[in-house]
Amino acid sequence: MEILDVQTIPNRFDEALQLFWGYWGQENNKLFYEQCMLNANGPDGIPRFYVASVEGEFVGTYALLRNDINSRHDLYPWFACLYVKEEHRGKGIASEMLRHAEGVAKSLGFKMLYLDSNLEGFYEKLGWVENGITHDPFGNSAKIYEKSLEVVK
Repeated sequence: MEILDVQTIPNRFDEALQLFWGYWGQENNKLFYEQCMLNANGPDGIPRFYVASVEGEFVGTYALLRNDINSRHDLYPWFACLYVKEEHRGKGIASEMLRHAEGVAKSLGFKMLYLDSNLEGFYEKLGWVENGITHDPFGNSAKIYEKSLEVVK
């Protein structure tokens, strides 16, 4: 498996966009995803968009964002848009993408990484710690998870 920064594969950008938007988007917001992905890798290195590739097929996505459309703008970067195609689940791809994101965030100089989710048990097994609740503009809430990227001595 390879994990590829969408910015490094311009010849397959439309395919990556389709995977992100196809799973995370809505009928009328493809342009939102396209603009976000085209304008990635800002001065602090984020946002960033990645695809997981198995034998040339894009099978998963993740992003590092300044905010995951939630009420905690004081925290960042956020690990977001984690998706693995159903037929590729259970093979450790999501865990590998999460570890990849931790490495990227650390290499960019961040000391913490955050995500929001109501999934039970998955992130905790990978060393993430629950730390509060966040709210989105649609009235939903989710648990905040955080992961220290600093080496514990």
